[in-house]
Amino acid sequence: MAENPSKKSTLPVILVLVAVAIIAAIILAFELPKANSVAPTNTVEATATIIPTEVADTATPLPSPTSEPTETSVPPTATALPTETPLPSPTAIPALALKENGFSAWCYPEDQVTAPPSAKGISIAPEGTNKSSVVDGVPEVPIPGYSCNYVFEFNQAAPEGLKVEIYDWLQKKPAFDLPLDVASDNPNAAVLSTTNAYLSKRVFWEYTYKFVVKDADGNELWNNPVKLNVPWRPAICLAGVLPKATSLRCPLRQDSHPWDAWYGKTPVPNDDEHPIP
Repeated sequence: MAENPSKKSTLPVILVLVAVAIIAAIILAFELPKANSVAPTNTVEATATIIPTEVADTATPLPSPTSEPTETSVPPTATALPTETPLPSPTAIPALALKENGFSAWCYPEDQVTAPPSAKGISIAPEGTNKSSVVDGVPEVPIPGYSCNYVFEFNQAAPEGLKVEIYDWLQKKPAFDLPLDVASDNPNAAVLSTTNAYLSKRVFWEYTYKFVVKDADGNELWNNPVKLNVPWRPAICLAGVLPKATSLRCPLRQDSHPWDAWYGKTPVPNDDEHPIP
């Protein structure tokens, strides 16, 4: 039986394909293991002691705190500070002035056997002295005296530099311009202590001065009449007048003046009770 020529031509091709497949399988069998194997490490590195890496402790997460209910946000209100009680306004110091009825005077009696204690700066009248009074609204000082103290009491402490100007009825300028001393027994008082005859002795039976008290700047603090008065009177002279206060002598006819009330009158003092001086 004759062979089919087509079969003979395909047989070599099949064999070639089988051979190729076998070769490819062998190649793959060798190459795949190489590709999958780990590349060799450096010998030095391979021999080095590998320090184990410290594994960081991983903190176990704490359970989330239970969320508290959110408070409703309230805008902060400023705490009201306690209201301070207002301090009372300081009382205004009144202007320096003489107190009501702040003037007084006292005198050591004239008939002193020995000199009395010093009256300088003393406002409170000692025992046994003659004290002033007020007659018809005018201060009246009894004279004569060994010395007299004129006292001015103020509404506050008496400052330094006070003075008193004393005018008589004939003068526009003061007859006396005298300093006052702050009293040693009363800080609110100032004192004029004097033995001047016209302010303490019996120069006239009575006489009214004008007292003007001023401060150091010349401001007037008090302006008032003050009467010096002898509290007793002698017998009237035949001429109808009082004798002289200083000598107690009645005036002579030749001593009279046209303006005297007894000018030209007779009789003149010439009897036993009123002898001619």
